[in-house]
Amino acid sequence: MNLKLAKIFNRLSLKGTLIVPFVLQIFVTVGVVGYLSFKNGQMAVNDLADQLRKSIALHIVNQLQNTIDRPHVINSINAKAIRQGDLDIVTGKGVHSLWQQARLFPSTNFIYCGTEEEGAFLGVGYSEGGQGDRLEIHVANPTTDRYHYTYKADSTGNRSHLIGKGNQQYDPRKRPWYTLAKSEDKPIWSEIYLGFKYALPTITASTPVYDDVSGKLRAICATDIVLSLELNQFLRNLDIGESGLAFIMEPSGLLVATSTAEPITVGTEENIQLIDARDSLNPLIREASQFLDVHFKGLDKIRSSQLIFSAGGHRQYLEVVRVNDPYGLDWVVVILVPEADFMEKINQNKRITLMLCAIALVVSILIGLLVAHWLTQPIQKLSYVAKSIARGHWDEPVIFDRQDAIGDLSRSLSDMAKQLRFSFETLEHRIADRTKELAQANQELQRLASIDGLTQTANRRYFNEFIEGEWEYLSLVKKPLTVIFCDVDYFKKYNDTYGHQQGDRCLKEVARVLEQGHKPFDGLVARYGGEEFVIVGSKMTTSTAIALVQTIKKTLWDLKIPHRKSEKQYVTLSVGIATAIPTQNLDLHTLVAAADRALYAAKSAGRDRYRVAEGFFID
Repeated sequence: MNLKLAKIFNRLSLKGTLIVPFVLQIFVTVGVVGYLSFKNGQMAVNDLADQLRKSIALHIVNQLQNTIDRPHVINSINAKAIRQGDLDIVTGKGVHSLWQQARLFPSTNFIYCGTEEEGAFLGVGYSEGGQGDRLEIHVANPTTDRYHYTYKADSTGNRSHLIGKGNQQYDPRKRPWYTLAKSEDKPIWSEIYLGFKYALPTITASTPVYDDVSGKLRAICATDIVLSLELNQFLRNLDIGESGLAFIMEPSGLLVATSTAEPITVGTEENIQLIDARDSLNPLIREASQFLDVHFKGLDKIRSSQLIFSAGGHRQYLEVVRVNDPYGLDWVVVILVPEADFMEKINQNKRITLMLCAIALVVSILIGLLVAHWLTQPIQKLSYVAKSIARGHWDEPVIFDRQDAIGDLSRSLSDMAKQLRFSFETLEHRIADRTKELAQANQELQRLASIDGLTQTANRRYFNEFIEGEWEYLSLVKKPLTVIFCDVDYFKKYNDTYGHQQGDRCLKEVARVLEQGHKPFDGLVARYGGEEFVIVGSKMTTSTAIALVQTIKKTLWDLKIPHRKSEKQYVTLSVGIATAIPTQNLDLHTLVAAADRALYAAKSAGRDRYRVAEGFFID
């Protein structure tokens, strides 16, 4: 073998002898470098595609979680309001809280409740089936002869004028959202259905409400989400490569939402229905769902995974995430990214490398060596940069000041790194903003849950929490705690004489007087129940409390609110006062009970006066 090679080289000129080995070396070197560059670039592309899919999947799952958590939180709040008497479905009391929730969470199309005993219905939703921008109040109860009445909501969330009336009687107890929650006896999601008015894909979260004492079913509360309004727009705003897409489907195959413009329903009027992903008009969605059906031997057996399949002669990256929650929701999120979105520059580099290799075969040894050096070094550098980008090192990109494909590739990699960095930072900011918005919304809901809806003072629940905290604190610092019960004299007669609306205004005015009088002191003013209020004075002595009560009574008397059924002809207060320093031998309930007894002593003594509980006086 060596003799044959020697004979061949002996026949060549010196020039040929010098050129042939270097030409072969250049050919092999350039070929190997090009191959390795292509493979490393492809590996980097795979890593980038994996990160992109994971990032988008995380973003979609977070958005889904936010979307599906809200309705059950809203239902829980409304159920609690019903049990506490803050929301009355029959009378419409507290409807402004539903209105406030709809304003805080515009993605919820309809928030409503129905009662078990009366079959009454009360709800707040956006006009035009969730597509409008006006909030409306929906009522159906015995006073409407069970017909569905629609009212415009005023600026405070209460009924304004009637704007619509149904032509059939409406009983919520016969509706699927009601019967499903009642039969399952727990919070639950409905199946996806098409809204009866605008045929938009909708899903309902329902929660049963039981009486705290008897345990009987009192009502069912529900919240609707129009999926096409909430999720389609979100998916279409995602940046999924150049031609990637995402879609959500049920394990049955029915499409829930897509990032494409193709419709997810088929048919018209009564025959309209959701499309099966395997029959989608979009070829990528259709082929991807068919591939998943075969791969997992049924869409209902899909597991969260990363897959690769071919569609239209091109490789496609798939990210599959199974999303479910404790209330029965079970969806499949699919992100599809074509490999071609990433491989264009890599393939271009491969073609240029082969061209340079061919040129190197016909040029001199010196030019061949220079070309090899000129070609391999930047390619290796770019390969290293591509892998660094895949590892998340955004500051690595190097731009070569060249006007050829290598310079284009370096600039493209640099631009890609900047875009990916910007995308990840933008995603982090969006997640942080959304988290902040949810925290603010939760704080607002907690605030609303602590305030009496009529008088805007603290409610009974918050009073209980506040006074327990003050009791523990004052027991440590050994300071007095004063409880002052105030009751509006002859308030039932006032209501019977002037009407409940005037009675509400009277309570608001009394609450304002109490808040104004108590403002200089530490503590709390709360509505204890009906026409009864309670003032908590932190570090307040009995003498200070008496002075405060006298100031309040004088302020109220100066207002001269008419009350012709009262002996004084004006609205007056009866007051009970009790003061104690918290100790181990005295509990909070004893102090509250003493103040309550003092109140009834004041009422028994003729009203429009105060009494201090015996044994509970601290000067």
